[in-house]
Amino acid sequence: MTNYKKDYEKIFSELSDEDQLAFSSLDSEFDKNFITEDAKYEQLYIMAVSMIDAGQNYVEYYNAKTKDVARVASKKLPKYRSKYWSDAGILGVYFAILFSATIFFFGEIVISLVLPAVIVLILAMVPLMNHGIKHQSSGRGNMQTVSGILFIILFVSANLLILFMNSDTLSPLKITAYDASAAETLLYIVFVITAAASIYFIFSSDSWASKLIFMVLLIYSAGRLIHPFDFLNGLSAFIVQYFMFIGLIIIIIAQYLRTKNTDSN
Repeated sequence: MTNYKKDYEKIFSELSDEDQLAFSSLDSEFDKNFITEDAKYEQLYIMAVSMIDAGQNYVEYYNAKTKDVARVASKKLPKYRSKYWSDAGILGVYFAILFSATIFFFGEIVISLVLPAVIVLILAMVPLMNHGIKHQSSGRGNMQTVSGILFIILFVSANLLILFMNSDTLSPLKITAYDASAAETLLYIVFVITAAASIYFIFSSDSWASKLIFMVLLIYSAGRLIHPFDFLNGLSAFIVQYFMFIGLIIIIIAQYLRTKNTDSN
């Protein structure tokens, strides 16, 4: 089996600076169109070889913007599902663990406007991570330096926001706080991580039955997370007392219907 990635990288290294710039842009555009890695490198290899065999550079041979060339070529190439939300979920799990560590260290459960700010930063980080950090490891990271630097800035900023959430500087953003015992703190941490992991698995799982299971876990965990605080008391009490039983019934019915459909097929 031809290793198109290796062959393409060899050809890429021999291109002029202008052509390297163009093909790096094509690489990025194929990623934006969610082309599978094998298909992407095969297409880039074919395009580079065709251009070289014609004795022309990118501008002379293709005479079009890389965005347009990639869009046309992508129509016939296999694609994978967008991993934006699953990548966001991975970052969410990381920051949930960091948030849990701060809770454990300070011994106080804090709800602050810092948390939605961190969520916004996570959503902004994902495309920068995909088109910056990941490209650094592919050997053509020089063209993605700006994205990589921006990702690092946002990543460090989100870390600092969580680490200093209890500081005097960020105290005006505090919504409420709860002095919990060690046991309550550990239990709260479990549900923080469970909620974050559930979000990740909801977006990364292919089976709708699996998604349903993690949706139930997410809703129950969310109820447990807001239950200690003096807001949405009725909703959180209902979730804590009854939703897990309702969720189990929903899961059992869904699994039954899934099994029935599988058997009928």
